[in-house]
Amino acid sequence: MADARRPRSLAETAYDAIEQMIISRHLAPGAMVSEGELGEELALGRTPVREALARLKTIGFVEVHPRRGVLVTPVDIIKHLELLEVRRPLDETVARCVIARASDQDLATLQAQTEGLLVAAAARDREVYFRHKRALHEALVGAAYNPTLTSTMGPLHAQSRRFWYTYEPTASFLDCAGIHATIVAGIAARESDQALAGIGTLFDLLDQITRRALDRRPLV
Repeated sequence: MADARRPRSLAETAYDAIEQMIISRHLAPGAMVSEGELGEELALGRTPVREALARLKTIGFVEVHPRRGVLVTPVDIIKHLELLEVRRPLDETVARCVIARASDQDLATLQAQTEGLLVAAAARDREVYFRHKRALHEALVGAAYNPTLTSTMGPLHAQSRRFWYTYEPTASFLDCAGIHATIVAGIAARESDQALAGIGTLFDLLDQITRRALDRRPLV
């Protein structure tokens, strides 16, 4: 797992900030912005902003148009259905690795993040809910101790966060959080059958919500 104490680069800071601006729709689909405008808003130079945008382009968040600016891409529901197909077996692999390798401290962190997620879900607080969901996903991937999984899951989770921030109804927060709690409980008990069954239940629900979103406008 990457050393959490390593200082973050300016490019990483820019990436996290712009990614969140897009996910939260501060930069809405169809918006056209410039490197200079983003750098001014973030108080960062053009170089880290340019590096961040190059990374965001690779995961489909933006299109870079020379001499015109940077276009924020739309959220594609069909692509998200494809993403769910890819993520399901990878999430199962993450769970197996965590069960095999996680320390007691790792498991305590997962349980603490799950508790926070349940509280945010009950309050229907979209911002806090997605903050805890991101932290939980990152803690799970980190506890797998597999750098290849870390580099693979990061972009997939980012794309999922963007979709769910736009389309997940607050009414489903408690159901999803409860399933996450079941998965984490199975992992903490090192019971792979329980964890994998929970992942199957979760992805069946996510698929249903995604398909319903085909006929619904964005929620935010």
